[in-house]
Amino acid sequence: MELKSNWNETSIILPYSYENFKTLLDAICKKENPFPQVDFCMWCDNLTMAWDEEDLDDQDQLVFHIARDIEAQWDMHWSEFNSSKKNRRMKMGLSKFELPHEWFEKWAAELDEK
Repeated sequence: MELKSNWNETSIILPYSYENFKTLLDAICKKENPFPQVDFCMWCDNLTMAWDEEDLDDQDQLVFHIARDIEAQWDMHWSEFNSSKKNRRMKMGLSKFELPHEWFEKWAAELDEK
């Protein structure tokens, strides 16, 4: 798939599918992800752009909803963290910043419920 100019760079080079989303989310939940959280969050954002106007089945609609929540929470929390004067002095890179692990477990449980 060609990377559109407004898409995010990520080390994750997998097609956007339910199976790949679940595999990546499970890897984070098991703390076995070979990629930083930011890459997964950017992959989720790309997934939402790729699927934005697609006719999705119920399973993919759920993935779309969870992926959108993940990328929105990332954007919101990174922005809040980065806007703090104390934290700006720390100059923490994106690859070190992480969302709470419990949130990923919640999203995985939501995916497994359906």
